[in-house]
Amino acid sequence: MAVQKLSWKGLASAFAIFLGVYLAFVALFAMLNVSGLWFSPEMFGMLVSIYPGLSATGIGVLVGLIWGIVCGAICGGIFAGLYNWCSGWWN
Repeated sequence: MAVQKLSWKGLASAFAIFLGVYLAFVALFAMLNVSGLWFSPEMFGMLVSIYPGLSATGIGVLVGLIWGIVCGAICGGIFAGLYNWCSGWWN
């Protein structure tokens, strides 16, 4: 039985959109001082230490969007490539 391969462009695009929007919303929630189910100031502090330029400002929202797009695309492409390599190796 043949295993379907993942499209690395499709998965990279999906990861980029998801992580970009996620980091933009996190910065926006920090700017508006909102605390919710999946957001806390401690989590935002951790993300600020990982992504330089991410802050609770309007520019920080754009920086978060850009960082999310870049990191999401790289991670999605790597994940698809590893999946395709492992699925071919096990068959």
